[in-house]
Amino acid sequence: MNVQTRRTLLFAISASAAALAASPALAYVGPGAGLTLLGALWGLIAAVVVSLGFVLLWPLRRMMRRNRQVPPPVDDDPTHTMLANPTGDRDERRM
Repeated sequence: MNVQTRRTLLFAISASAAALAASPALAYVGPGAGLTLLGALWGLIAAVVVSLGFVLLWPLRRMMRRNRQVPPPVDDDPTHTMLANPTGDRDERRM
């Protein structure tokens, strides 16, 4: 038996002995701690899934945005603006 195999065998035996020799902790962990752990785990899983989905769908969204042809807005009345009042009838109604 070479040295590497002997070390691996010794480590496996000592780890097994330490795991089997452990006594119970005799401590109570309430349901609140478990629910908190599950909530944090679900939040972490959801964050990873959403971030992966965003990264994977980004090229598709960009391609769809490039392919969409938006016609330019048509201005029927070039003299009409929202701020200017060329007729002046608003000032006359105030009086």
